[in-house]
Amino acid sequence: MRSFAIRCRAWLAIAATIFGCSYATTAGAVSCTVSTVPVRFGVYNPLEAAPLSTTGTINVACTCTVVDCVAFGYRIDVSAGQSGNVAQRELRSGTNRLQYNLYGDPGFSSIWGTGIGATGGVGVLYLLPLFGSRQSVTVFGRLPPRQTARPGAYSDTPVVTIIY
Repeated sequence: MRSFAIRCRAWLAIAATIFGCSYATTAGAVSCTVSTVPVRFGVYNPLEAAPLSTTGTINVACTCTVVDCVAFGYRIDVSAGQSGNVAQRELRSGTNRLQYNLYGDPGFSSIWGTGIGATGGVGVLYLLPLFGSRQSVTVFGRLPPRQTARPGAYSDTPVVTIIY
């Protein structure tokens, strides 16, 4: 099992972006390229009663260069970022904080994490068919409503890890 991680910078200027990077690796007969389309929250209004929700994308393209590689699976993990807690991710601007989270489903019920130890959340498992392919995976982001927020450029640094 091999893995590689992508450290992605995120920011929120009372407008946020999470992810926004690309990376490529080769592990023997499997070659993978990963890129992301940022999660962009836009402008956050702390007086709004509804949560601010949006999406982003993790794009994975893998190929297998040998005949005995008919299909292979991989898992996408997303770290806790600066907060160190998948269940309570934070965007930061100096000493100011905004809670947010990343989910694997549009109902915002499955927090996307690593599934390792006490970090909570789960990695998401995918299967690439015959000799590899491209796959786009949607990431659902949500900022809870009515958080005290000062204007500024908020950021987090979640790490996307592909394990195959």
